[in-house]
Amino acid sequence: MPLNLSQKQELVKEMSAVLSDAEVVLTADYSGLTANELNELRKTTREAGVFVKLVKNNMLKMALKESQFSSMSENISGPQIIAVGKDDAGKFAKSIKEFIDKHENLKPRAINYQGQDLDISELKKLASLPTFDEAIAKLLSVMQGPIQKLMGTMKAVPSKLVRTIDAVKASKN
Repeated sequence: MPLNLSQKQELVKEMSAVLSDAEVVLTADYSGLTANELNELRKTTREAGVFVKLVKNNMLKMALKESQFSSMSENISGPQIIAVGKDDAGKFAKSIKEFIDKHENLKPRAINYQGQDLDISELKKLASLPTFDEAIAKLLSVMQGPIQKLMGTMKAVPSKLVRTIDAVKASKN
């Protein structure tokens, strides 16, 4: 059923609001995907905090024009789906890349990270980034190593002294 003017304006406002909080945006050609596959895409990416929506090209261009992702509007033609990630670009890219690996009919057209257009091949690099939680865990493990060595060294000095005194005592007996 076609949308009337007020519904279209509301849709553009909704997309503009979503894009205003976005960190990374991807547009892709979805022709060849079934409705079930699109629902699977929405479900799997929702778990990663990704907003996926089918929007008519003109309305998408209007919404993009009002955001930091305005340069993406040049690449919009044909059937397009938009995926928007708000928090974690690594998680976003991993979820999209996993779906693309399973379903070759989804063809990325444009990707933009924090207002900067990226080449489609950069999606793999983004997917290789650790998630926020993984990055924090790696940082903590790196910071913990020197502290453990210091504690081991500090513990070794008194225990070595005790062993030396025991050895001297044993040699005198």
